Amino acid sequence: MAVWLRNAIYLTLLVLLLPYLLVRKPGYRRGWQQRFFGLSRGEVRDLSSTGKVIWLHGVSVGEVRLLLAMYRELSNSAPDARFAVSATTDSGLGLARELFPSNVLVFRFPLDFSWACKRTWNTLKPSMLVLAELELWPNLLAVAEKEQTPVVVINGRLSLRSCRGYRRFSWLTTGMFARLSLVAAQSPEYAERFVACGTAVSKVVVTGSIKFDNVQFDRSAPAVTTLKRLANISSQHRVFVAGSTQAEEELACIEAFRTLTGRAPALRLLIVPRHPQRFDTVAKMLKDSGLDFVRRSSLSPDGITQPWQVMLVDTIGELANWWGVADMAMVGGSFGKRGGQNMLEPAAFGANVAFGPKTSNFRDIAELLIANRAATRLQSLSEILPWLEQHLVQNPTSAQQASNARQLVAAQQGALKRTTSQLQDLLHASPKPNRDTRAA
Repeated sequence: MAVWLRNAIYLTLLVLLLPYLLVRKPGYRRGWQQRFFGLSRGEVRDLSSTGKVIWLHGVSVGEVRLLLAMYRELSNSAPDARFAVSATTDSGLGLARELFPSNVLVFRFPLDFSWACKRTWNTLKPSMLVLAELELWPNLLAVAEKEQTPVVVINGRLSLRSCRGYRRFSWLTTGMFARLSLVAAQSPEYAERFVACGTAVSKVVVTGSIKFDNVQFDRSAPAVTTLKRLANISSQHRVFVAGSTQAEEELACIEAFRTLTGRAPALRLLIVPRHPQRFDTVAKMLKDSGLDFVRRSSLSPDGITQPWQVMLVDTIGELANWWGVADMAMVGGSFGKRGGQNMLEPAAFGANVAFGPKTSNFRDIAELLIANRAATRLQSLSEILPWLEQHLVQNPTSAQQASNARQLVAAQQGALKRTTSQLQDLLHASPKPNRDTRAA
């Protein structure tokens, strides 16, 4: 498809969606210049005038955390390289600014208009573009091909549904997949799907899932113990964390908790909604429930002193550490249409993990946990209550499941180093750019 036609289609869609974006997605009002026109040279201050620049991109919070692990590995092996990190969502961008050091440029991922892609590319002059999991845009990939810059997908994941969709419109999408220089796939199944969509067999390798490496095991880590102190959680408490939740899951967890509070006064519930724009909605839900609840954002650095039953974690980027507080962990997004969220983080901490029947986003991981008796799959929201009752008091079954989870995650590690090795080989093979000093 011609570039001008793609731009025309994008513009038409943007005009049609603009009222929705302005009303329902207020985050799009922020940084619109960078989205629409791309990254300008005036916004770049931390890139060296010489050497290689590696551009890392992730859509949101989960991908940004994954990229942080990749950045640490690559920066150790390529100390002269400079890094730029982009994210699509506000939450991802905010977390990237918080997690990455100050010498890493963090910016909004441009919309796929040809002028925005070219401007961003000319500003960064990257030696490599690294995409977390899958984020393919035709104009961006066309610029990369013109500039002879390798584009890599790490932790590559392609669901059966997405694969079928791409193949249905293969006359539009095959070129995108063919332009990829390397796909480091999570599994042989995902690797086959990338090939089926147009990526050359020689450019696809199976490295495993970096998500197994990008987890914590230590419940006594400083970040975890700090949260326990702030929330005044002691060893006498039994903590139920419902993370990355959506509306119907939150309501079911609240109702299950209310049923148990009379006979389990040490039980505490922490709810971490998936989307920040729902924080106030969940707060109203908790207020209407009559339970004593607090908001994480209201806690002082000295910690909470008032009694509470439920905490609404209305902050960004903390869930990975709150899982370390959990005795029971329910991974949200798995009872609706979202396809589930990452269940490895609570498993690595040795929590008793549960999730719903719809885990297409993490199907391989979910099946691996179930097969090794390291997690529980609930078929409906009504099963949350009996599952909680089963693990409310520590018992041999609970202890064994938690131990299975920790051991399984530890045994699957190593994908990060395998992926880094592949990127190093590609980076060393690519020519060193003659960077324009005006971009520094």
